[in-house]
Amino acid sequence: MPVRKMTRIALLSAILYIAKVILEFLPNVELISFFTIIYTLVFGQEALLIVTVFNMFELVQWGFGIWWISYLYVWPLLVLVTMLIKKLLAAEGSGKQEFVLWAVVSGGFGFLFGLLFSLAYLPVSPAYAFSYWISGLPWDIWHGVSNFVLMLLIGRPVYLVISKTAIWK
Repeated sequence: MPVRKMTRIALLSAILYIAKVILEFLPNVELISFFTIIYTLVFGQEALLIVTVFNMFELVQWGFGIWWISYLYVWPLLVLVTMLIKKLLAAEGSGKQEFVLWAVVSGGFGFLFGLLFSLAYLPVSPAYAFSYWISGLPWDIWHGVSNFVLMLLIGRPVYLVISKTAIWK
């Protein structure tokens, strides 16, 4: 792998991690979904490597737990969904810059985050996984709303800056 690509992956993963740490004081308001979608739109499959490195940062900070297993599939799933929608938009002739749609995707992901996260608890106890998801629904609603608003407000400008910045090429 070229040094430039490794550096880009490390830097963008660090931005994900720092964005998470900076907003930890706000429950269920995060920029990880936002940046994951933007990174996928700009860098395609490389975003899978970016979220994987981010997951390693999380493991180093917090240690191993069942919650971390969720991170191993939740963030890559968002990358894959974004790539699929991007491909469908390209087939229809639409551009990547459909930021109302990306706001809906980001908001929907926030709404579903607790459900997706709870899947890792199924082998431990299906009843616990279900109760975990149900008890977190109010937070998932807030998560979805905040994801939607963030993408709607700053999605296009951040996308344009990242996609047009020469250092990424």
